[in-house]
Amino acid sequence: MRLAFDFLLFTLTTTTSALTMRPVRPVHPAHLPLTSAYLTSLPPLPPDFTLSLAPMMEYTDRHFRHLCRLISPEMELWSEMVTANAIVNTKENEDYQRRFLQQSPLENPTILQLGGSDPSSLALACKIAVTSQSWSGNWNGINLNCGCPSDKVSLKGCFGARLMESPKLVGECIAAMSEAIEDTPHNIPEISVKCRIGVDDNDSYSDLTNFIDSVTAVSPVKTFQIHARKAVLDGTFSPVDNRTIPPLKYSFVYDLCRDYPGLNFHLNGGVMSLTSVYDIFEESNEKLKGVMVGRSIVSQPWYWSNLDYVLFGKYPENGVDTRGDLVMKYAEHAEEEEAVEGVKARRRLIRPLVNLFNGEDGGKRWRQKCDEIMQSAGSKRKGYAEDSKDYRSLTDLLREALTVMSEEAVERSRFDTFELMLLKEKIIREEGVEGGGGGIDKVARQAKAVWEAERRERERIMKENDYGNEDEALQNTS
Repeated sequence: MRLAFDFLLFTLTTTTSALTMRPVRPVHPAHLPLTSAYLTSLPPLPPDFTLSLAPMMEYTDRHFRHLCRLISPEMELWSEMVTANAIVNTKENEDYQRRFLQQSPLENPTILQLGGSDPSSLALACKIAVTSQSWSGNWNGINLNCGCPSDKVSLKGCFGARLMESPKLVGECIAAMSEAIEDTPHNIPEISVKCRIGVDDNDSYSDLTNFIDSVTAVSPVKTFQIHARKAVLDGTFSPVDNRTIPPLKYSFVYDLCRDYPGLNFHLNGGVMSLTSVYDIFEESNEKLKGVMVGRSIVSQPWYWSNLDYVLFGKYPENGVDTRGDLVMKYAEHAEEEEAVEGVKARRRLIRPLVNLFNGEDGGKRWRQKCDEIMQSAGSKRKGYAEDSKDYRSLTDLLREALTVMSEEAVERSRFDTFELMLLKEKIIREEGVEGGGGGIDKVARQAKAVWEAERRERERIMKENDYGNEDEALQNTS
């Protein structure tokens, strides 16, 4: 049964669910905002279910991963795809190793994704990744990319999604990679495969099962992350086209869960909200082991700050309750990195923060302030030059950047922000708002007004009735 959006928004006190086999989450602490209390109606997902950050070139570097870890202690993080040949050929290049293999101390669990099609190179890359440097032995898993549709990868490199045409070779690669790390002192649980549901005209369910059968026949692989679109590799589609035009076929992944009970499947593609994660899990008959999210986390990272509570019933206790907290915590990481790499690193350090206030009044000004810091890195402009007596730290610059946003936006809790997002989604759906610009801005203002009115009313009832906490008030106002 599909989990209705209205059930999420309006069933405020129900503690039962169609998913009766899962325990009800604990009641939320009284100090949390009243308007987030309706989240208690949803039972947590199973402890072995995973919400993963999808690997994205130029995005999921260690700085963005650090930001995501501050946002969510539960999210499984993935590296950018790193080619096996690049690791092998630059194993003595400390700058390259630091750029692509270093992890921040907070990151784990993190998965390293490799690209390549030569078993020996992939095997050596695995060994280098887990043993060569003090910073690169903490990966929780290694993944072989069999899903990237980029021309550079699939045509010139003959790997990525192109590998789905050679499933036996994929199995040989996995076997070699697994053997390479089995004698290392580092605990890598397994090698997994990320793929599409098909390529070009080889896009039937039987084509997909043939791929799974062939790979598992010659390798120990047990886990597949599947982007539920086919890849078009004839040169007519760009990478963006391949992410959006081929239709999503979630049913293929659900059927794999049914037909291969001994394997683990994670679904990727088109997942844009926390509520949809519940829908997908239910539609798979609760057999999916995880869901992977990419562009949505990049475009609206703070929205996903609620995943620990909404999906798993856990409360992050890392001191990051607002976006102001997040920026200042991230600034500590940025300062440490800049101390090693210098001001030139500011572009990569600030980029993860650019979309933090998307959808808020002043969000454009925030992006401009971030861009100003990135563009001026290493320049002779006053306050930025590394050797200037007027040099300003990233902490100071980010604290100043926060002043372009309203205090309410900076200090609003993650739970209240999530409810605002749900209200926006409801208004967009009911009123048929399309596109961006003024229409979306109007929706944001309308949602804010509804949210503030509801909050004032609940606070009034609490005060008039002298309720001891928000749960008591909620039970008497539903």
